[in-house]
Amino acid sequence: MKAVEKIKSISNSWIAILALGVALGGFFIGNGVYRAASTRTVTVKGLAERDVVADTAVWNIKINRVGGDLATVQSQIDSDIASVYNFLAENGFSTDEIQNLRVQVRDKFAGYSDAELRTQNSNGRYVIDTGVMVRTGNVATVDAASRKMGELVRRGITVTEDYSGPMYIFNGLNDIKISMIEQATKNATAAGEQFAKDADARLGKIKSANQGVFSIEARDPTDRWSSDERQSINKKVRVVSTITFFLK
Repeated sequence: MKAVEKIKSISNSWIAILALGVALGGFFIGNGVYRAASTRTVTVKGLAERDVVADTAVWNIKINRVGGDLATVQSQIDSDIASVYNFLAENGFSTDEIQNLRVQVRDKFAGYSDAELRTQNSNGRYVIDTGVMVRTGNVATVDAASRKMGELVRRGITVTEDYSGPMYIFNGLNDIKISMIEQATKNATAAGEQFAKDADARLGKIKSANQGVFSIEARDPTDRWSSDERQSINKKVRVVSTITFFLK
């Protein structure tokens, strides 16, 4: 009788152990399936754009004079600079917004021997390059005045061939960064939710995110000139955020 009870006890123990093993196996299998499901992800991009207007203009007006007598050329340059200042004053600029550029003097005959110099026409020997720089927040005033450069030419002033017009700068990027990142994140989330819906899933938490690089472009690029962001008053700021979401 005792032997029979002992056998029953052993059997019950094995049944309990087997049941526990089945339960644990089911748990680990189920947990493994859950973890596998939780590693499904989707990576989406969110774009944010904003139109902005330049708040600073830098305008270099470069001029030069050519002649055979250095003192005479310098005197002409002095007169030209005064005319440029008058032109700018007439168009609404103050002297605080204007400064002279450096003066560069070139001697085209530098290195020539005395014999060679006697055979040259010295009328164009010396070239003086200089000009003025305007830096101002009156962007519209610069834009309007830069369209009147023909007036300087009519006053006998030689505007050099490397004249490229005003440069327009936007300094307010830090003021709009946060709101633009928020917008890019919302757009990325909307794209992720749509993808999850199409995949018969639900969007989970963020696994990783990359805010991307802010870029500033010309708002209305129609040709090579207007495509240069520096030449454009109206600009477009862009940022693309890349976000990876878990899928449920």
